[in-house]
Amino acid sequence: MIIFRKVLALAFAAGLGSTTLAFAGGMTPEQQADARTKVETAVALANIAKADKDGEAMLVAARMLAEAGPVAEQGAKMKDGKPVLMDTGKMANMAKEMGADAKKADAVASKATSSGETARSDGYWYYSCDSYNNCQWIYAGY
Repeated sequence: MIIFRKVLALAFAAGLGSTTLAFAGGMTPEQQADARTKVETAVALANIAKADKDGEAMLVAARMLAEAGPVAEQGAKMKDGKPVLMDTGKMANMAKEMGADAKKADAVASKATSSGETARSDGYWYYSCDSYNNCQWIYAGY
């Protein structure tokens, strides 16, 4: 029975590992960790900027999200089987409305539009919590 449990645990771990690699979008573990940290920080900064009506902070958050890749809106329902993604161009325009430097905001907005919204197009980041309330940003490939 103990051997069966060990084999089962190894099979589960191997399956989990291969799933993680498949969803990593070709990123190394270090790249994925760096991108996850950038997404966590940028989303938190965007939320703070919105609450404080801080245009410069919103502009930084938009720039960070554009570099990290597509990020699904937290709590938004899927539309046509696809997540609703945070729009860095709209975030840059919002930053301008909040008083951020107009030239910088326009540059971020045009970069977001011209580059197809984000630097990555092979997947997206989404926020997930397990049954123990362990929550994290996860990258899911298309």
